[in-house]
Amino acid sequence: MILWGYTALARLEQARGNSARALDLLDECMQLGRAHGFAALLARRVAASQAQLALSQGNLTDAVRWAGASGLHTDDEISYPREAEQLALARVLIAQGRSDPTSQHLPDALRLLDRLLADAKAGGRMGSVLEILILRALTVQAQGDGTDALASLEQVLSLAEPEGYMRIFVDEGAPMAELLQAADARGVAPNYVAKLLAAFPDESRIENEELRNATRSNSQFSILNSQLPEPLTERELEVLRLIAAGRSNAQIAQALVVAVSTVKAHVNHLFGKLAVTSRTQAIARAQELNLL
Repeated sequence: MILWGYTALARLEQARGNSARALDLLDECMQLGRAHGFAALLARRVAASQAQLALSQGNLTDAVRWAGASGLHTDDEISYPREAEQLALARVLIAQGRSDPTSQHLPDALRLLDRLLADAKAGGRMGSVLEILILRALTVQAQGDGTDALASLEQVLSLAEPEGYMRIFVDEGAPMAELLQAADARGVAPNYVAKLLAAFPDESRIENEELRNATRSNSQFSILNSQLPEPLTERELEVLRLIAAGRSNAQIAQALVVAVSTVKAHVNHLFGKLAVTSRTQAIARAQELNLL
């Protein structure tokens, strides 16, 4: 009960925008667990919650560090007592995949989620089914499969609407807002989707709109991009357009759900490919090439 109380309070404080307090609560919970000899399973759950909170705050580095130290692997046996940890691992893989779409992270996350989904369905755990379907939708969205992502989301909405779920969607941030906007454009569960979108913080909707505008027409730039000795990757094009929109590295990291260090690496790479040394020069060069 102590564990559930602390993790629920931490989620509440994060939802209210009190990130530091959310972290403090989980630290308190971990210290209390050590003092009172919590079972190892409970301690692992707190650590997984800390990793998930780190992701919510855009801290991919700490989340990846937790995943490496957790001893978890995507081919581990599916176990309900460790479901929360395995879902946290899937979230880390999704975040890593967003920063490097050509890596194995997204396919690994999808395989793990499909196995977790089968187990949750067999056990009749509908709360778990909803969360897993949401993560599955976000995974295939990150892979660029909008049709499959919307199909997964539509399934979740049909299950969640009668129960009035809200936070399970809103806590996923800008990527979920983008997916819900796509559902809204297709008239999927219009009343429910409108209610969900209205619950997102204003800044999340703004970030999502800018990201959506930045990524809308990647295909039309492929020919122009090929004029460069080394073409920009799609992720570098996203970063370039967000730079042109006046976003800082920290703001870009938050919009793309990656670490600031990852954004800096992308910026350095695109500077090299454009043969420039500043953001102003990068924007000017990109405009010359009609990439903006």
